[in-house]
Formats: sequence, C-alpha cells, structure tokens
Amino acid sequence: MSSTAAQASSTAATQERQVGRGWWLFWGCLIVLGLCLCSWQVMRGQARAQHLEDTASAPELVMPTAPPASASLIELRGEWLAEHSLLLDNRTLDKRHGVAVLTPFRTLDGRWWLVERGFVASPAPRSDPDFTTPTGSGVISGRWQWLNGQGNSGGPLFGPNREGQRLQQVDLSAWQALGTPAFAGVLHQTSGEGRFLPWWQPSNMTPERHYAYALQWLGLSLGAAVVMILGARRQRQSALRQRQA
Repeated sequence: MSSTAAQASSTAATQERQVGRGWWLFWGCLIVLGLCLCSWQVMRGQARAQHLEDTASAPELVMPTAPPASASLIELRGEWLAEHSLLLDNRTLDKRHGVAVLTPFRTLDGRWWLVERGFVASPAPRSDPDFTTPTGSGVISGRWQWLNGQGNSGGPLFGPNREGQRLQQVDLSAWQALGTPAFAGVLHQTSGEGRFLPWWQPSNMTPERHYAYALQWLGLSLGAAVVMILGARRQRQSALRQRQA
C-alpha cells in the first residue's frame, strides 16, 4: 500500500471515530436528559400526592404556637400592619393583569404572620393599584403554605426581587425590619376583613398526569437508546463495507 493510500485510510479511520463519538455523545445526552425529566416528573407527582393528602387531613387551628402542617386552615386574631404592605407582581385573574397584596398581620401575642390577601387589578402597566387595609383588631382565616428553607417561594429571578413596592416572588427578607415572623410561610386569606379576590390556588395537576409525563420522558429515553445502538451498528457495517471495497 502506498503512503498516500495509507494516509487516506488513516484519515478515514479518524473521521469514522470522530463521527462515532459525536453519535454516542448526542444520543447519550438525549437519554440522560429524558431520564432527568422523568425523575423530575416523578418527584413532582409524589409532591402533589403528598399535598393532596396534607390538604385532605389538614387541621383547623386557632392562633397556633407550634409549626402548622402544610395546607392547615388557620384563624388569627390581631391587626394589620398596613404600612408594611407590598405587592406580588405579575399576577393574573380572569385575563386581568394585576398584583397580589401581601400585608403582615400582628396577632394578639405579638407575633407577625405574612398574609396574601388576594388579587387587585392594576389600572395600567407598572402602575400600583390603590387598596385599603382595615384598621383596629379583627379576625382572619386562611390556608397555610410553607416557603422554602431560604424563606422565599423559589423560582427564577430576573434582576432584583424588589422594585419599589413590588416583589417578583414572596421573600420574607423584605420584612426583616419586623423581626422574625411567627413561621417561615405565607397565609392565603380565605375570610375576614381586608380580603380581596381569591387568586392563589395550588397546582390543579393530578399526580397521575405527572406520572404520565414521566412515562413519556422515559419512553423518549428508551427510544433514543434504541436509535443510538442501531445507528452505531449501521455505521460500523457501513465502515466495514467501505474497507472491504
């Protein structure tokens, strides 16, 4: 074999290896992505099932002093701290754009709770709506939601969380001047003075739907694995025929 032919053969072999590595890398990444999304949907399904179970068995509590269970219906007696109200930005209700009003509520024992009072439509984009807050003592009730370990609702942030009186996400650090809250969560008001249009509700997606999505992602991974193996085998056969020719 001449040096030119040997060099050409070596170049072809190198190209084959590069194509092969690229093939395995692409489909391998797709398989891993599918498995990760499958696992994520399974975890979401489990979390949703746990939430439904918690809601069904959630107790009704009056001025609790121990950490309440998630989704508990809680009754508080005290007064609103109106001057510390902030607005949860970019909320929608019935195709209207607005905010959710967040106001601390100080109970008779001196502790304060963060209360999500409901939806208020914005009169214009980036214009804060007018709203009133009751004065004096009162009684409110709401559904309890725990925040994460950092005291916020989580999710992506695009820039600073706070802009004026608006927050992109619930974050207890915005009320640090009040000291430590009763518990690291938010009470979604369901009754009592100061309540606006109900806006918040937990995800209505069933655990079964999450599991169905998980199966779809698992199917994608399995399909990608089949294509990866069959394609690699065909590439080897094609390369072998070219060498024999």
